[in-house]
Amino acid sequence: MKKTLYTLLLFVFVHLSVNAQDAYRMRKLASYNNPALPKVDGTDIWNDLTGYYDPIKNREYIICGGTDSIYVFDITDAANMKRIAAFAGGSIFAKNRDYETFQHYAYCVSDQGSGLGALQIFDLQYLPDSFPEVYHSNTLGTFTHTIFVDSVSERLYMSSNSKPGGFSAMDIISISDPIHPVFLAELTVPTKSGGFPLFNVVHEMFAKNDTVYLSCGEAGLYIFDLRNLADQRLIGSINSYPDQGYNHSSWLDKTGKKIMFTDENAGLDIKIFDINSLSNPKFISQFNSNTFTTSHNAYWYGNFAYVSAYHDGVVVYDITDPSNPIKAAWFDTHPVSPEVYGGYKGCWGIYPYLPSKHIIASDLTAGIFVFEIDSALLGSEEIEKIQTEMTVFPNPSAGKIKISKEGIPFNQINVFNTFGELQMQLFVNENRVEIDLSHLAQGLYFIECCSVDGIYRKKILKQ
Repeated sequence: MKKTLYTLLLFVFVHLSVNAQDAYRMRKLASYNNPALPKVDGTDIWNDLTGYYDPIKNREYIICGGTDSIYVFDITDAANMKRIAAFAGGSIFAKNRDYETFQHYAYCVSDQGSGLGALQIFDLQYLPDSFPEVYHSNTLGTFTHTIFVDSVSERLYMSSNSKPGGFSAMDIISISDPIHPVFLAELTVPTKSGGFPLFNVVHEMFAKNDTVYLSCGEAGLYIFDLRNLADQRLIGSINSYPDQGYNHSSWLDKTGKKIMFTDENAGLDIKIFDINSLSNPKFISQFNSNTFTTSHNAYWYGNFAYVSAYHDGVVVYDITDPSNPIKAAWFDTHPVSPEVYGGYKGCWGIYPYLPSKHIIASDLTAGIFVFEIDSALLGSEEIEKIQTEMTVFPNPSAGKIKISKEGIPFNQINVFNTFGELQMQLFVNENRVEIDLSHLAQGLYFIECCSVDGIYRKKILKQ
């Protein structure tokens, strides 16, 4: 939801915030709200959001959800954010909408709404002038809780997916042709003794190179190898851990060896585990902004965790040492004194991956925000901070490989052998590139991808 479907209000706490101030080392650049928009649960207008960067026009956007529509904001000039589009969602009075981008397309779904929901796809290449819908159908999903795009394998994952053919914990969709999505398979959920499934729903998922990390509510977190959809394999799980509740969402660090996840219950901490051995995950730490906070989504980016923390707003942690997370910055989008903890109010969504380094966030009642973080906080680790790890897949490879990253596109790709001799050179303007190594001899090579925000290098084994 990113809001838990099944958890009712269990606790109501009245507690003064431990923060001495509403903001620390974060500054609001702009915000938008319209209290006249339709509300659900009496006060709630907004739900989730994502960011989009157009590398051709060098512009940044917010794509976000209200109860009635899908909204787009131009934040290229962040201090003067502009609402440039509003398109009716597939359902109305929707508590939950979710968004993912792939190439120059936005994929949108809704849940917990009225009317007939649908998977909607929008073409972003015409922004800021227009926002055309290029696909609208409920065939693959009528009401879908969350989605995730694995850009390398060109798959769209749809969780807790209701469709005309029934309900599935998760569906896997091909988006090799981005505006003609094709159903590939349902997730095959393993059974326990007695024939009961290990879990019935997937709340959210994180996917990387066809390894998918599933947050499955009270059942815990499960890790699947989905390279071969005819032979889906459960390869790891974290289903007994400190402060366990409703396992909501997870995110990997840049190495893929550590995972951070939240449990969407009042007062339960964010957790970090070492998953270097998937068969034996090891607890590292747990942390929270205060005793009663419900943490919603937590995103690992460089050495920082960016958290939408409901009543506490946006909270940023320094996790350079994952065993000792340090609260480093915050902005309370929901300032109330005394703060009433319990239920779901405040900051819902957050996105920290724009090239400008601006942080965008949504608050259920207060609207859509753009923030900047204190540059001194992040120190000299500029490249680490602003770059998402480049993905090269598959590796090893006998032929074609896919190279991708978020943010600013590559402009040049070089392939060197171990003697430093240039074997291939391409000039591009893309975030996602496929190159063919089939003409090269077997052995080790170095892929060098250049962008205006730095140089990315990877080793690859040609088989």
